[in-house]
Amino acid sequence: MNHVRTRLLTVALVVSLVLTGGCSAGMDSADVPGALESSSANLSTPEDAVLSYLSAVSRAYATGDSEVASQTMTPEEGVRIDSYIQFNAQQQRGIEQRLRSFTVGTLSEESTQAVLTASEEWTYRYFVPETGEYSGPELSASYETTYTLVRVDRGWVVAVVEASSRGEVK
Repeated sequence: MNHVRTRLLTVALVVSLVLTGGCSAGMDSADVPGALESSSANLSTPEDAVLSYLSAVSRAYATGDSEVASQTMTPEEGVRIDSYIQFNAQQQRGIEQRLRSFTVGTLSEESTQAVLTASEEWTYRYFVPETGEYSGPELSASYETTYTLVRVDRGWVVAVVEASSRGEVK
């Protein structure tokens, strides 16, 4: 169960990082938008699409509504995100997460597919959806991530996310 929780946290954090990042240098936490801020998705480049994806997924996790992130990903990735939201709903919790650092490693772009690697640092906290009260301490995690994107009519969207934890989730 601990392995499942760690994997789910990793996925959640990766998504948030990509959406709120946007540059190849590290970001100060003041530069990263909050989970509930709304913005239209910028899918014009792979980097912008990943950042939009992370921001939208953070909003989805905070609101419990996967539809708010659907424009930034393939339907298959949407199923994975919705599954994690449903898992947390069964646990009677939501997640407020914040991307603290996002550094692009490499980008390989072709006409219809791109692969972007990044290093990410996240903080997150569980809350009770009915009351909005936090149900535990703020935790942090760091990840090495690989995003595979595909080009569709509306721009670049995230198709697959792979994340490896760098150390323990604290």
